[in-house]
Amino acid sequence: MAASPIGKAMTPTPTTLQALMSALRKPGSGCPWDLKQDHQTLAKYLREEAAEVLDALAAHVQDDEPSEAHLREELGDLWLQVVFHAQMAADRGAWDLHDVEADIVAKLVRRHPHVFGSETVGGAEQVLVNWEAIKQEERAANGLAPERRLLEGIPASLSPMEEAIEIGQLCAKVGFEWPDIEGVLDKVVEEIAELQAESSELRVEEEFGDVIFSLMQWARKKGVDPDRALRRQMQRFKGRFEKVEDDAKASGGWDQRTLEQMEAAWQAAKKSTDSGEK
Repeated sequence: MAASPIGKAMTPTPTTLQALMSALRKPGSGCPWDLKQDHQTLAKYLREEAAEVLDALAAHVQDDEPSEAHLREELGDLWLQVVFHAQMAADRGAWDLHDVEADIVAKLVRRHPHVFGSETVGGAEQVLVNWEAIKQEERAANGLAPERRLLEGIPASLSPMEEAIEIGQLCAKVGFEWPDIEGVLDKVVEEIAELQAESSELRVEEEFGDVIFSLMQWARKKGVDPDRALRRQMQRFKGRFEKVEDDAKASGGWDQRTLEQMEAAWQAAKKSTDSGEK
């Protein structure tokens, strides 16, 4: 009688993400795909998972269980990327997930002396100013030259919208900031008026850019996440336009509907939502 094949020994099911990643990366018994990855090959997955978290945040409805579960799942996928990079570093004896956590805890303690020390601040804006000053002190303590320009070093991977917000935040950290939200809104109105007054293609583009940049700063000051707001708007638009499309299909196609009829279907779709928009 032929001998029965002996199955591969089962790897115990891990109970933490770090233990799971360690098992996946274990030579000889781990996953071939996970074992062949490096920091650079994982970069695209980090971008994708971060984008999916942003989409989940845009669609998030607090205390709605399916929505909460979706956000939780996407955050888990993003967390996996952090753990994956840390495990690869641990595999080569450089550092591990505990070092990542220790570093960020130490950094946040240093940069919050108003919480973990005796310093006092007058508000959130002062926190940002102090944060930038502490960063420069850290660079000097580590033997690094001060940053040459405040707006240098902004990651090239940021979208234009993200970069606009980052520019505003960096300027605010050194006190170059509108004193109140009304001043920013006045600037938005001013820029819109200048846009309306222009006719040349180049100047229209420039003024349009000024309007968008000013709106990004208003959103920053107001505490509105412009990326999330735009994602939510596009989700609403898609949902409403589907109803316009359904109406057109039921009537024989787009060529059977006038603009007025499509607008009526759009308004009906808006009334069916719960946002109460005008």
